[in-house]
Amino acid sequence: MDVRIPSKKIQEGIEYSLEKSAQHLTGAEACLSKGILDGAVALIEYAVEEFGRAVALREKLETGSEEVERELFSSHEYKYEKAWTVLPQELKTIYEGTFDVAVFDEAVFDVGKESISPRVRLDAIFVNYDETNDKWKIGIRADKHKLKRLIEGIKQCINDFEFLNKVT
Repeated sequence: MDVRIPSKKIQEGIEYSLEKSAQHLTGAEACLSKGILDGAVALIEYAVEEFGRAVALREKLETGSEEVERELFSSHEYKYEKAWTVLPQELKTIYEGTFDVAVFDEAVFDVGKESISPRVRLDAIFVNYDETNDKWKIGIRADKHKLKRLIEGIKQCINDFEFLNKVT
C-alpha cells in the first residue's frame, strides 16, 4: 500500500532528504579525517540512501503523483537503487585489490573489488563471524581516496539537484 503525501510535502521531503544526505557526508568527512574508514563507509551509504529518497520523491513531484511507495520508508535497497539512477556509476567502487581475482587466490593475494551498498554498510559497522573461513570479519576494505571522491561526487549531485514543477 502506498503513502499519500501532498505535493507541497513531497517538495519539503526532497529538501529534508538532501539536507540529511549532506549531514551524513559531513560526518563521513570527519571519520575520514580520523582514519575511521568503516564509519565513513556507513555514513556515506546513509547519504546515498537519503539522496535516493530525494530522487524518488522528485519523480513523484514531476509526475504530479501524490502516491509514494511505502518502500521509500522501509527498504534500504530501494533508496540505494534510486540514488544510482542519478549518481555516476564509477563512484560506487570503494576498494580495488592490486591483483586480478580471476588469476590470483584471494586467500593469499589482495584481489577483488568492493562497492558501496547497504550490505557493505552492515559489514563496516558490525563484527561478524565467517564460519566457512573460520575468521572474524571486523570491517571492510576501503580506499580513503575513493571514499573522498565518492563524497565529493555526492555533494556535487546534491548541489546540482533540481526538481521541476516546484510547488509554490
